[in-house]
Amino acid sequence: MYLLKMILKASGKLGVPQGGVISLLLSNLYLTEVDKMLERAKEVTRNGRWTAIEYARFADDLVILVDSHPRHRRLRKAVERRLREEPAKLQVEVNDEKSRRVDLTKGESFGFLGFEFRRVRSRAGRWMPLRMPLMKKRTALLRKLKTLFRRYRSQPIGALIERINHILRGWVNYFAVGHSSRCFSFIQDWVAKKIRRHLARARSRQGFGWKRWSQRWLYETLGLFNDYRVRYLVPSRTVAQPARPHNP
Repeated sequence: MYLLKMILKASGKLGVPQGGVISLLLSNLYLTEVDKMLERAKEVTRNGRWTAIEYARFADDLVILVDSHPRHRRLRKAVERRLREEPAKLQVEVNDEKSRRVDLTKGESFGFLGFEFRRVRSRAGRWMPLRMPLMKKRTALLRKLKTLFRRYRSQPIGALIERINHILRGWVNYFAVGHSSRCFSFIQDWVAKKIRRHLARARSRQGFGWKRWSQRWLYETLGLFNDYRVRYLVPSRTVAQPARPHNP
C-alpha cells in the first residue's frame, strides 16, 4: 500500500499519470465496485433471457448499453446518475470531456478500444452492429508508415519491408475482427503503391511500375505482408460427454 501511495503521488498531485504502467491494475482494483453495481442493475432489469443493460469495461474505458425502448428512458438517466455516485465513493471522478451519450437509433456511433461501433441494416434487412477500425487509428498507422518510407528512402528494399511487415502484422492482427475488410483493402492498396514508388525512385523512374513488378512478385518474392484476412470466431460444436463412473 505504501508503494501504491507513492505511485499515486509521483506526478506531484494525487492521481495516476496519463499512460502510467500501473494505471491498468489500479483501474481494475478501483472499478470493481462499479462492475458490481452494473451487474446488479443487469439482474434487476432482466426480463427472462433479455437484458435491458449491458456493459463492457477495459481498465478505465467503459461502455454501457441501454435498450432503446421508450420505457427505459428512466433507466438511462438512472445509470448515468449511479455511474457518478459509485466512483465518487472511491474519490474517482468521471472524465466529462471523454464521456458522452450516443443514440445508435439516430445513426450515431461511438469508439471503444480502437473500434467504431454503429447500428446498420444487414442485407436481410435486420438491424446489426457494425464494428470497424476508427478512422483516426487508420490515419495514425499511415502516418507511422510514411515516416518509415522517408527514413528508409535510400535503404535496401528488404530492410524497409521487414520494418513495415512488423508494424502491419501487429495492427492487422488486432483489428482482424468485425467488419474491417474495407479498411484492410485500403491499407493494402496504399502500402503496395508506396512500395512501388520506392522501387521506381531507386531506379530514377516515374510511375508505379505496374508492368515491371506484378502484385505476386511484391508479396511472394519481396515478402511484403499480405495476410489481411478478417477472422471470424466459429462457435464450438463440441458436445460434452457425460462423466463415466470411476471404478477404484
